Amino acid sequence: MGHGMDAVKHLLSAGGNEEARKKAEKERTNTDADVIQFSGCRDDQTSADARIDGQPTGAASFALLSCLRANPNQNYTELLQNMRKTLAGKYTQVPQLSTAHPIDLNVAFNL
Repeated sequence: MGHGMDAVKHLLSAGGNEEARKKAEKERTNTDADVIQFSGCRDDQTSADARIDGQPTGAASFALLSCLRANPNQNYTELLQNMRKTLAGKYTQVPQLSTAHPIDLNVAFNL
């Protein structure tokens, strides 16, 4: 049995403790995947719904698509900055970028 399952088994047993719980949680949340996420706003904000060109859309979604149409060859930092510029003055939300682990934000964005 793997170490993560050992921690879970120990946690579920009568003798489970805080250390085992923390170890199980760490095993559960670790990933080797390159997870990169743009979000529409900071955690203390709300992403706005918008009506742009007569169509309902999210403000951040509109900003993302607009920036990619204007320049499909951007790195992650440039794209995030351009999304923020697109929304500035119209919406209070500030788009964010999150990753599962450290990455080079100067590499080209691609889908």
